Amino acid sequence: MRKALELAAGFDGSTTASYATQLLASAIKEELKNNPILNEKMTQLDKQALKEESWDSIVSPMTIPNPNETALLKGWFLSGDTPDEYNVGEDKRVLYKNNGSGFIRSKRNHVKGFGTLMQQVDIANHIGKKLRFTAIVKTEDVKNWAGLWVRIDDVERQVLWFDNMQDKSIKGTVDWKRFGISFNVPKEGATLSFGVLLVGAGSVWINDVSINQLSGQKEKPLQDLPVSLGFSID
Repeated sequence: MRKALELAAGFDGSTTASYATQLLASAIKEELKNNPILNEKMTQLDKQALKEESWDSIVSPMTIPNPNETALLKGWFLSGDTPDEYNVGEDKRVLYKNNGSGFIRSKRNHVKGFGTLMQQVDIANHIGKKLRFTAIVKTEDVKNWAGLWVRIDDVERQVLWFDNMQDKSIKGTVDWKRFGISFNVPKEGATLSFGVLLVGAGSVWINDVSINQLSGQKEKPLQDLPVSLGFSID
């Protein structure tokens, strides 16, 4: 990709520039194929550009996270529409049942957009099941709002189901409290995304995360889901 960028920058309107453009397009396609986070962000950009009939106002304000820089916790990564405005990690000083907590914290007191500490996992083996994502959450000086969230996409990355707790969001400073989202996995479900989001400025800690299967009044852990629900740093 670097070679293509250098060629495109150095030659304008030439055969070499045309070749560089083709090389760059191929490199981008390969990067999208190997990077699900980047692929998802590009899909969102495509939809927004089609809606506004222009790319001019879409590309410049968007920041695509680098998973090599943001994957600080085992299984978890930082994303959102302004991920550069946030830090994530493990906080060993803020404990719940003697366990360190995951956190997302704004870098400044005034932040536009949102960040999320999240995971993605294949959910196809659990089609038809009713599941519940729960976590203990603590907040400090959340200026806008925060909450848990869950999204299920199909194989084409189309959203089938989504809930981000906006109608019962967490604001201000709140001590440890358990929150949860229950959902059914639709037959077209392929990918489960989940986590905690922070809109605007503030700090959020998350702990004691679980994804359980619901059966009547009973809950049992989903043992075969390949996720890491703790917050240790590899």
